[in-house]
Amino acid sequence: MQTRIISLLVEDHPGVLTRMSGMFTMRGINITSLTVSPCEKEGLSRMTVAIDGSESELEKVRKQLSNLIEVVKVVDLKDEEAIIRDLCLLKVHAKDSGARSEVMQLAESYGARIVDATLDSVTLELTEEPERISRFVELMKHFGVKQLFRSGVTAIGGGGGGGSEK
Repeated sequence: MQTRIISLLVEDHPGVLTRMSGMFTMRGINITSLTVSPCEKEGLSRMTVAIDGSESELEKVRKQLSNLIEVVKVVDLKDEEAIIRDLCLLKVHAKDSGARSEVMQLAESYGARIVDATLDSVTLELTEEPERISRFVELMKHFGVKQLFRSGVTAIGGGGGGGSEK
């Protein structure tokens, strides 16, 4: 099993998201992350889907997606060829000056921004590769995580273009 990220350019119509996710469900493939947003072309949306599966399962999914009417383009974004990001908002306990100082130092070392602070907590924002965010969250668990939100993976092909297109 490996995690793959697929970028889809799809027609912007009601029901397209349901149809796409249903296709993964029929194959028994779990979607670990899904983001949808408008893109550079009017009337189209970009879907970024992170899935886990074997190479043969992923190949079948790519072919099925390419055959759907609403799908304009399918690109398999291999990790080494893509810029992959996730956004994390994380609120942690920081009840004393020592904890607050340690949270701030760790945040700075990871490139996280402090977006809010109260007497007993600090809220941080980090946009980074998903694995790095996961490591950061693990470190912050030491302080006690009050709330955690992640946007889901979004990705774009690197300078070389790459990926297998429809």
